[in-house]
Order: sequence, then C-alpha cells, then structure tokens
Amino acid sequence: MKSPIQESINNFCSLKTLKKIIPKGSVVSSFLFFDGKQELSLSEDKRIVIAHTNKYTIYEFWYCAMRDPTRIALMAEELFKDLRDENLFALLQENWHTYKDPYIRSALFFLLNRCSENGLISAGKLDDKRYNPISLSYLKKFKMDNFHIKWDQQDDFVKTFGDIKNTDYLLFPIGKFNYNLFEYGKNKGYEMTTIHHKRFYEALQDVKDKWIVLYKNHPHVHILYKEHNIIMLDKYGREIKDKEKCEEMVIANF
Repeated sequence: MKSPIQESINNFCSLKTLKKIIPKGSVVSSFLFFDGKQELSLSEDKRIVIAHTNKYTIYEFWYCAMRDPTRIALMAEELFKDLRDENLFALLQENWHTYKDPYIRSALFFLLNRCSENGLISAGKLDDKRYNPISLSYLKKFKMDNFHIKWDQQDDFVKTFGDIKNTDYLLFPIGKFNYNLFEYGKNKGYEMTTIHHKRFYEALQDVKDKWIVLYKNHPHVHILYKEHNIIMLDKYGREIKDKEKCEEMVIANF
C-alpha cells in the first residue's frame, strides 16, 4: 500500500532491514508518525502497527483517511483548482488548521503536502508536480489492516514512549541529527515536532522493551549510540561496513 503522503526530508531506505529484524506477527509501536512509508509497509506485511503522534493534525488526517478517503480526495480535487497561486498557497500554509471541518483540514493537509517542495504542510515553496491522478488514487484506495493511529496528548515527544504496554518493538524514525543549538524562538508548523536528540537518547536508556531508532548518517550518532547495535545502510538500503558510504543507520538495543 502506497502512502498518500509524501516524505521529502528523510526518505528512509531501511524497510528491508526492518522486515529482517522484526518478525511477522510482532506488535510495533512507532513514534513521530507522519507519512507512514515504513509503518504501512510493515502492517501490510503482517506486523501489527500502532502509529503514535503527538500532533493532533497528523492524527486527524490519518483518522479521517481511514474512515472516508474518497471524501478527502474529492475535496482536494475541488480545492486544488485555486491552489496554484503562490500567495494563496502561502496563506493556506499559515491558516489551513483553522478550518472547522476536519475533512477540509484533511484535504488541505494532503494538498499542501503534495504541493510543497519539501513535503511539509506549513512550510515549503509551491511545487505541485507531486500532485497528480496517481497520488489521488493512493488516497482514494487507502485501506489498511493491522494498522492503528494513536494521538499522544503530550507536548514533549520524549514523554510519549516511557510507559507503552503490550508491544514487542518500539520504532523511532528520527531522520536527521542536529545539536539543537538554535531551537529557541524557531517557528514550527502545526505538524512539526522538535526532537532534542540527547534527551531522547537518555530517555531511551530507561526503556526495557526492544527499540529501533532510524537516523541519517552523522558522526555524533555513531558516538552517542556506540554501546548499541548499529546497522549501516547505503542509499539503496544495502547493509555495509564503510562509514563513508553510510546513508542511514538502524540502531537497536538487541
């Protein structure tokens, strides 16, 4: 099942490795859920996925998509007719979340994602080449088994995974690492989560369940997680030993 939402920032390539280390039939609690590329493929391949997000706007889109994806798609088709104006596009990026109807908000979530060069909802330049009949068909046909969406009502992402029950694996598709030096005062969209990477690492050390973290290659991640198992992947998702060719890191505590 193709996700109707595009991911243009991280573009994880670790799905083959995840399927290798997470057995079929496992319950996977995934966090920082957004586009669902990894999670939807795992659930389609006989893993039970509980997708967590602490952003209500993300939860709402997937909640509505699971119930009436055709309704969202039809609304998106109508709204797209007026979306190609750059000024209107920028205005919608600022206020899309203020519309009262959750299905209109969901349609705008889909459109802004598909028409933003970086795949964000509240930021990015207008680039509508990823909005097309194929992307609409992904939305209209969206239907998943073994998949559940959960809204964690915590502002602090680190507080969302400390007491998870009835799960076999915790999955954290983090993506890019940074040192969090200039986070104060930075504008964030309603769908965006700030990850304080050192605090996240420290919180993980108290987790007794099996966990898997996905990072883009970064020297400090190798240092920070040196006591854990690290699988390095190249840009094609192939396991490698050469740090210079490493694109992505799959890190596990087992």
